[in-house]
Amino acid sequence: MQPIYINNVASIHPESNDCNQPYLIASEPDYKTIITDATLRRRMSRIVKMGVACGLECIAQTAPEDIHAIITSTGLGCLADTEKFMNAIIDNKERMLNPTAFIQSTFNTIGAQIALIRQIHAYNVTYVHRGLSFESALLDGILKIGEGNSNVLVGAIDEITPVAYTIQKRLGLLKETQAGEGAQFFLLSSEKNGKTLGEVKGLETFVRPDSIEEIKDKILAFLERNNLTNHDIDWFISGKNGNRQQDAIYAYLENSLFSEAEHITFKNQCGEYHTASSYGLWKVITTFSEETNSARYALIYNHYQTINHSLILIRRI
Repeated sequence: MQPIYINNVASIHPESNDCNQPYLIASEPDYKTIITDATLRRRMSRIVKMGVACGLECIAQTAPEDIHAIITSTGLGCLADTEKFMNAIIDNKERMLNPTAFIQSTFNTIGAQIALIRQIHAYNVTYVHRGLSFESALLDGILKIGEGNSNVLVGAIDEITPVAYTIQKRLGLLKETQAGEGAQFFLLSSEKNGKTLGEVKGLETFVRPDSIEEIKDKILAFLERNNLTNHDIDWFISGKNGNRQQDAIYAYLENSLFSEAEHITFKNQCGEYHTASSYGLWKVITTFSEETNSARYALIYNHYQTINHSLILIRRI
């Protein structure tokens, strides 16, 4: 695989646990300094402002003509706008509906707004692939770099609302688990520079494995394809979320494959959501740039509801 470098990152994520809320809420910046158009800002819902601001921050030092693709991802999209439109349908008995909330609820709103604000006339797509949404966007970004593009913006955004939290609780999706939200963006490049933070060495996804042993075999085969063994992994980053049954998979791998590696988790900080693995990647990249140690390879393994599984291999620069 052609070298894929991460030259910049940005994140909006929970920074403290609000005891008045049963889920983790992202700590948002002062949007006025990032999205300067007040009229445009007022029209944006919370998730749109969060995603657009994060994306703009990531490419703030890059000229628009140097961005060759904007690829975004989300699991559930613009929930608040969707709820607003659905409530309007009920309240107005399906008549005389204002289309604004519907227009703003579409999944590609965030990528489109980033392109419009920065005047980026390039490939623009959004992935909504449940627990593999971010990985699908990242894979597309890797393919775009492989096609000869120099810089690709890849991001992930999800929000939590009281209604969405209640529904997920009723469905049993948050058993022993704290929900969360956030936005993470990464500038992928074909060339490294003085600000390069890390290199994406490999990416793999798979669905509904039959057993833990099958997961173990897939990880070993993935590492072998990248000319590594389990002993070469210095950091093993797992998506533990507090659910004992789901976390048992991570614990097994920590003990059987990566007993020599440092074990790191991330959902205790960002909460559980469809694109939480993007926060895991952000945490690895920023930690690599901030700490001075001998760690060279990091493997991020995450699964969503034991159905969608992903592996992201990162090399320290």
